[in-house]
Amino acid sequence: MQTMSSRTKMKTINGDSLTPILIFRRLQGKHKFLLESSAQHEGAGRFSFIGANPRKTYKGVGQEIQEYSYQTGKTYVHKGELFALLKRLMPRISHTTEFPYSGGAVGYIGHGGTSMLPTDEKDLPDVHFHVYETIIMFDHVTDEVTLIHTNIDVEKQEPDLEDLAQQLLQGHASEEATYIYQTLDTSTQDQFTNALQNIQRNLQGEMTRVVLPKRYMAKFQGDAFSLYRQLRKKKPAAYMYYVEFEDYVVLGTSPESLIRVTGERVIATPTEGTYPRGGTKSDDLENERKLCNHLEIRKSHALLVSAVQKELQSVCFRDSLQVIDAMRIERSKQALHMTSRIEGRLLPMLHALDVLAAMLPPYSTTGIPKEQETYYLEKWHHNAGIFGGALGFIGFNGQLDFALAGQSIVVKQTMMHLQSTIAVTKYTDVLRVLQQVEEEERVYLQLLANNGGQNE
Repeated sequence: MQTMSSRTKMKTINGDSLTPILIFRRLQGKHKFLLESSAQHEGAGRFSFIGANPRKTYKGVGQEIQEYSYQTGKTYVHKGELFALLKRLMPRISHTTEFPYSGGAVGYIGHGGTSMLPTDEKDLPDVHFHVYETIIMFDHVTDEVTLIHTNIDVEKQEPDLEDLAQQLLQGHASEEATYIYQTLDTSTQDQFTNALQNIQRNLQGEMTRVVLPKRYMAKFQGDAFSLYRQLRKKKPAAYMYYVEFEDYVVLGTSPESLIRVTGERVIATPTEGTYPRGGTKSDDLENERKLCNHLEIRKSHALLVSAVQKELQSVCFRDSLQVIDAMRIERSKQALHMTSRIEGRLLPMLHALDVLAAMLPPYSTTGIPKEQETYYLEKWHHNAGIFGGALGFIGFNGQLDFALAGQSIVVKQTMMHLQSTIAVTKYTDVLRVLQQVEEEERVYLQLLANNGGQNE
């Protein structure tokens, strides 16, 4: 047992016989989470994080956050602006560990938490976080597994990390389970066509693009974690996540980090432009060349980078902002992605959550400029919800790392909710784009069914 401070304890075990999936299946408890990095994905993070049995939960809707303590069973209601409340309520403990996350909050901030658009009709909170004192970290470089416990309260009794280590090394893994789903006919082509064409006719001034969320769903029965395993197998990415809340689960894979804050260092990696992988190495290199030389993609990517830089100017020293590795090509299993890296230095007296607030909602789910999107979407019957936000962690040490949640799947009771987005400009062929999106939805659902659940 290693003591990092009076409030933080650690234990490291050999993890060469373990994987993040096996650790998750052996870990006992409620409200479990897995934030997983892909060892095969270029540019992926070094660590995966697993946890269970949170100390408390923050659930926010509108101008209110409910804080629930699992220790006392009491609920406390806080009124005010969501980000201001989160900054005040999130525990901050210095001198924990040198790792990016050694305990703290895991959850999401949805589109409803960052705009004046209507509340999400799935009855999901705008903001939902669990706060974990004990977490497990898997190091993909050294194959070491580190158990970390940080006391929120100085005098609170700490758990036995030796017992937890034995549970992970020798414990019984949860049984493999299956799932089935049945796609529902939610075709709303006429409704979407009319909405998109109406938006297109009314685009004016600086407004160059509006993004409309399109929900689709399926009846679901079975194990949501098996669905996650199928998704990570078929569509691995740099960010993969599975988080259990009270009556629903959020899972997904995302190729793109939205924002990362480490001390004073702020890092954004905007991604715009994709191309399919080639069947051979030479084909792959040829597709990379085509992506790099695609003038429209390069122009769109440059506009996104400029927009992100402008947002970061409100939270970083302006002269510290710089673009690193501009228009770099990263590879995932299925696609080539054009990405740039923007770094800056956080302004004094600001919180990492101030940076996240500046970046939300992400440009992938909004119009350009963001400030005018409400005018165009106020008559639409729902906002993007969690799909228009980000999911990640806020550590006790103040560090933060969030991925885009646009490709999430929400499993709630007997339903599986997914979302597409449709971007419209003055020049968009609305019918063609809508047909393309619906075909992508069909292919995605088939991907989830292969070798896993079956589409009845």
